[in-house]
Amino acid sequence: MFEPSSKKAMLSVLVVCFAIQTGLVYSDDVDIELSADAVEGRELFHDGSCQVCHQLWGQGGFLGPDLTNASSRIDETRLTSLLTVGSGQMPAYQYDAEQIRSMRSFLEEIDRPDVGRGQLRLGDPATSVTPQGAFDAVVREEVSPVALAGFEAFASGVCSACHFPFQTSVVGAPDLSMVSQRLDDAELHEVLTNGRPELGMPPPSPALSATQRDQLIEYFGWLNDHRADLMSDWELRQRERQVDWSRLDWWEFR
Repeated sequence: MFEPSSKKAMLSVLVVCFAIQTGLVYSDDVDIELSADAVEGRELFHDGSCQVCHQLWGQGGFLGPDLTNASSRIDETRLTSLLTVGSGQMPAYQYDAEQIRSMRSFLEEIDRPDVGRGQLRLGDPATSVTPQGAFDAVVREEVSPVALAGFEAFASGVCSACHFPFQTSVVGAPDLSMVSQRLDDAELHEVLTNGRPELGMPPPSPALSATQRDQLIEYFGWLNDHRADLMSDWELRQRERQVDWSRLDWWEFR
């Protein structure tokens, strides 16, 4: 057991740390002035209780992803789908065009690197040290020319917004590296055309062409056939990643 003097010392250290952190927070002279549209979006964010499931700058719920930098990774079409159709456990809010514009303005205006980022940046994404970056690098090194077009369609479309490599995502989207074992080509064409609304997956928007669907199915098959090797290389890159802690700002969260 700790002696009373040791407990007092530990408590003193914690109090000092809290005081330093408080000083850093309230001495920060960076502020955000929101436009009228963005203020409307912020009100929608709070009225819809978005903070119960989502975080801003690491503060909020953990059921959904952090939205601090959402505007950098979610395009207008995907945002419209999320706010009208919903996704997974996220309900459909059925916002009109003006409300969607206000929410977009709010997300764009808070997405500022000089204020902070919602996810801790473990190094430079260009060096493939992040999980998604590592997966991208592994696939591009090993993918066949035929499957590359499918990977490009996956990475540049709405698929990558919900589906993550070799794991079920935080919004419940399944691992697609084995989807070709669960569904045949006809079933995959159906899902890529109409989605699975009953399971929280809306139809792709914008709609995929027949060629894009064929390319994605080819990529899913290749991914399944090489899953073990890809996962091994992906995990190796994760273990070897380097973090320069001195470059991380104190306000960044994960």
